Amino acid sequence: MDAQRALLDELMGAARNLTDEERRGFKEVKWDDREVCAFYMVRFCPHDLFVNTRSDLGACSRIHDPKLKESFENSPRHDSYVPKFEAELAQFCEKLVNDLDRKVRRGRERLAQEVEPPPPPSLSAEKAEQLSVLEEKVKNLLEQVEALGEEGKVDEAEALMRKVEALNAEKTVLLQRPTDKVLAMAQEKKMALCEVCGSFLVANDAVERTQSHVTGKQHVGYGLVREFLAEQKAAKDKGKEEEKLVRGKEVDDKRKSREKESESKRSGSSDRDRYRDRDRDRDGDRHRDRGRDHRKPYDRRSRSGREGRDRSRSRSPHGRSGHRRVSRSPIRQY
Repeated sequence: MDAQRALLDELMGAARNLTDEERRGFKEVKWDDREVCAFYMVRFCPHDLFVNTRSDLGACSRIHDPKLKESFENSPRHDSYVPKFEAELAQFCEKLVNDLDRKVRRGRERLAQEVEPPPPPSLSAEKAEQLSVLEEKVKNLLEQVEALGEEGKVDEAEALMRKVEALNAEKTVLLQRPTDKVLAMAQEKKMALCEVCGSFLVANDAVERTQSHVTGKQHVGYGLVREFLAEQKAAKDKGKEEEKLVRGKEVDDKRKSREKESESKRSGSSDRDRYRDRDRDRDGDRHRDRGRDHRKPYDRRSRSGREGRDRSRSRSPHGRSGHRRVSRSPIRQY
């Protein structure tokens, strides 16, 4: 039902059921108008991701309307507009991530710098005098311990050694610098940098605080932006790879076609040569037959001439010898 309503709104307008009076002050807004947020309709609007965070982008200047988004999703032109809107969103997100990456690099460089502790301040005159007195007492007590040890008085020597240890403890307190405490506190709260959102964190912090950061708006928002850009890059790389395969197939098809044409030309040339040789052989045979045919008529004519003369002689009254026949009539002539 909602899809049919959205289709009717797109074809006939959202004000199709309004009266003429109501239509006068009505301005219909469609999903393809410039004042409608294309980012919101196709995926997400970055302005909605970082509200009340350090990366807050402010309110979006374009319209975010769920009904327009639904109308866009049910529109027949949805598939044709998605690549355009996603490309615009990717361009906006790339700018955000590039700015963030510069911030991350600066933070990483700051953390990588080794903070050199300042030189220890010199002892005051009072502390120097106290230290000198302590060192003198320790020296005297050590000499007494050595003497008692040589005399075999072990218990007395151990008692003096306990005094020496106490004096050494006082000496350590006098030599301790304030910067040592500062460095110890700095090591306890060593900072780390979040590579996703660029926030500074306390290394080895409590699990609850780490989980709170991971589920925070800034971390989730930049994670969504980076995921979208990675998806777009994968799709673009896949398209390039498919285009490369198509070009390679076209090149192979053209190469095979050229090879087939050259092969057909070679076979046609060999056939023409074979036919030419056959025609040449036929012409040679025909020429030889024609030569024999030219000689045969003379032989036939000469033979037929001789035969004709012989036959005429045989039919002649004088015979072949040329003498006239003698009549054998019984009547004598006188």
